[in-house]
Amino acid sequence: MQHRLFFRLTGVLLALMLAQLLQIGMNMPTQATQAQISTSTFTQAKSTPTSYTFYGSNHSWMLTATNDWYQHRGNWCGIASIRAMQVYDWLYYNGKAPGWDNSQEAIQSRLNTYSSPWGHGPGGYVYSDISADGGTDPHAIAYGAWYDTPPSTENQPYWFHNWIYRTSSTTATYDFGTDFGKNTVSHNDPISVTIDGGYHSFVIDGVWATSDPSYPGATIGSVDTWDPWLNHANRSMDGTHPYNNTENQVWSLKDWTTNRVMWGQGYNTHNGFDPDPNTPNHYYVPPFNSYGVLYHWNTYFVTIEQDRINNASTSFDYAIDQNGRLAPHN
Repeated sequence: MQHRLFFRLTGVLLALMLAQLLQIGMNMPTQATQAQISTSTFTQAKSTPTSYTFYGSNHSWMLTATNDWYQHRGNWCGIASIRAMQVYDWLYYNGKAPGWDNSQEAIQSRLNTYSSPWGHGPGGYVYSDISADGGTDPHAIAYGAWYDTPPSTENQPYWFHNWIYRTSSTTATYDFGTDFGKNTVSHNDPISVTIDGGYHSFVIDGVWATSDPSYPGATIGSVDTWDPWLNHANRSMDGTHPYNNTENQVWSLKDWTTNRVMWGQGYNTHNGFDPDPNTPNHYYVPPFNSYGVLYHWNTYFVTIEQDRINNASTSFDYAIDQNGRLAPHN
């Protein structure tokens, strides 16, 4: 209203303005929360709204693959993750579970029947460890993920490797995000991700992104995580929730990459439980002077993923760097 209007109208105008504001307030949208993310798309509340779509694993298969969680012992997060990936692969392959015992206890026994070409890491919890890890190190998880998978075919190989990203947590997240979508060999297979500096393992079954993350140009908004510390009722062995509040939980990219119990820190070999390799043959025992690299896992971001690298020529024993090449070695 312009000031040349009669001042005696002021009271009427104020009443009209208040009524209009009340109506606007009633029609304003509320901000979406993580708990509301239950469909294939959601809109993040910003000054410019952004819509994200889930790209990843089949949710009902994930529920079946994690039906024996929580992890049966305090240091079996890797073992529980192995089982989830194995069961998921068989559901994709023929709609059935493996035709043999693949309980967490059976997987733990099998991990004690294999040693790497460079030997067993003295002090390791299982024989397939290449370090003195207090549980399953990334090498053991890569072996376990491969061991009971379905037969590989030309169109659908089941090849697994330990990936080591000597980059930032955000860059590494975008890299493993390419496992999900249409342009991926892994049929959106869930992956194992080492978190909290090596103390724990999550299974990640996909990401929320603005477009298919297996192609260039996508923006990732959130990461979809499954925590083996919890069961379907969101209970743990000891009643604690040190990581997720719920077994399946969405973490925003910002929280995922800055929270130290997630990927706010890389692998930490100084925590007393997750050291670098120490096998008798020093193939993966740092430093790697010819590469100018000081560590194998320490400070980096570590995953176990299904990939296109043929196990016949480059087996699960070998670690892969962020460029898809053999990780530094001696």
